Amino acid sequence: MRDLVELQTGQVAFLSGLLAGFALSIAVHILRHGLRHTIAQIVFFLLIGVTLLFLVSLYVDVRLSIELAGVSAIDDSMAQMVSSIRVIGTTSATLAFALFILSIGLLGWIATPALGILTSLSALVSLGLLAYVWHAVQFL
Repeated sequence: MRDLVELQTGQVAFLSGLLAGFALSIAVHILRHGLRHTIAQIVFFLLIGVTLLFLVSLYVDVRLSIELAGVSAIDDSMAQMVSSIRVIGTTSATLAFALFILSIGLLGWIATPALGILTSLSALVSLGLLAYVWHAVQFL
């Protein structure tokens, strides 16, 4: 059980840190080129929110890893507590991931309407797949 918790927290922490960096880099790039368009402003604020949500997820998983470092076995009550705390991290990461996809879909509109349509359709397909996986995993 402990190995599974370590694997899960490590994977979510790695992805959260990586994607927080990507989101912040894109937000800074948009800020550097100016927030002239309303879409640019929306994407900028979405990406800042994405960064913060990923950092919440990162903190939860790193903190759990640190706290569980000296624990050799996890009993049922501790596993339940860890699970309830991890809900905060995984929910933050999932919401951040969905908003990240949404912001990518909106990025194309800053360039041209044709690119905006293409990126929006791609984002909708990605969000649909994400929703399907989220729903399917709930029944496992």
